[in-house]
Amino acid sequence: MSTATLTGRRATSARVFLPAWGIPWAEMALDEESTLSGRVSVAVADLTLSGTVMSGGVGPTGRSSYRVAGGAGSWGRTIPAKSYSNDAGVKTATVLADAATACGETLDATTLPGPEVKVGPAWIREEGPAARVLEQLYPAGWYVGEDGITRIGRRPTKTLAAQATLGPVDLARRIVTLAAEQIASLVPGIVVAGIEAVDVLHEVSAAGGLRSTIWGKGIADTSRSIAALRRIFEQLDPDRAFRALYEYRIVTQTGERVNLQPVRVSTGMPELQRVPIRPGVAGTRATHALGARVLVGFVDASPARPVVLGFEDADGEGFVPSVLELDAETTIRLGAGAALAAARVTDPVVAGPFAGTITGPGSLKTRIA
Repeated sequence: MSTATLTGRRATSARVFLPAWGIPWAEMALDEESTLSGRVSVAVADLTLSGTVMSGGVGPTGRSSYRVAGGAGSWGRTIPAKSYSNDAGVKTATVLADAATACGETLDATTLPGPEVKVGPAWIREEGPAARVLEQLYPAGWYVGEDGITRIGRRPTKTLAAQATLGPVDLARRIVTLAAEQIASLVPGIVVAGIEAVDVLHEVSAAGGLRSTIWGKGIADTSRSIAALRRIFEQLDPDRAFRALYEYRIVTQTGERVNLQPVRVSTGMPELQRVPIRPGVAGTRATHALGARVLVGFVDASPARPVVLGFEDADGEGFVPSVLELDAETTIRLGAGAALAAARVTDPVVAGPFAGTITGPGSLKTRIA
């Protein structure tokens, strides 16, 4: 069985997701108490990912779980506004390098545009996530490599050379599953069974071993007739794409709104900023774990009204939020290892200034921390 480690510590399960553009993520579960933070190394078989711990820690059962973002995990960090002006033209490379420096990420200088590429005589960088600069100048045209370095442009295309056992090949949905002991070359851009990978997921579990899933480019990328039909449907139903639910990952949270990155860029959906949350239960709100997956829908199929409608299932790494507010007076903090207790009606309770017996609703109003 192929092994997976997090900074040398053996993982009992692992999920490493590599998108064609944007930031790779990893979710690692360890069968030991390990307190990790900052820069770490994720290894699955011969694939190594350099990243940064975004959330997680030691749980109450003595196990640990972590969510890791590729690179410094800082492209979602808010950077201050900045203005540029140069009659000879503001260099695109300068704007990109400044954004990387401001958030603490590293750019591959060899992929930056040359000095002749300019954004114009002036450029205004608004305050917001650093990745916004990348999306403004190179939409869906940048990625954080497995070495943690950000590159401008698309990933190179190459053909699979390693030995692999193909599983189901879904040509209609452009999905390939396979098993291979060497997966370092199984990254976006690899061509398997005639399908060019856009998103790649590597999973390690005790039951299934190492399995890889590839989501490829759509048929419309190679078939002119299908592309023509697609354009007809888009004309008849321009809001069709906004009638579905999409899986996103929380990059940052500001107040009651979250900034999101699509889990699979092959869906064609962009990053979303300041999306409101409707938890489905009245009177509750939470501070969610960074990297947790959510479901995003669009109210009345309107692209102007994205909203978070669902959260991780009970088996997901981001299932438990760090803070859960049940009402105006009750806040539960659920950090790693936090021990919480429950009390029944008629039980004696001591909580902060309260000491007595719970007689029913409203008899205990305190902040649980």
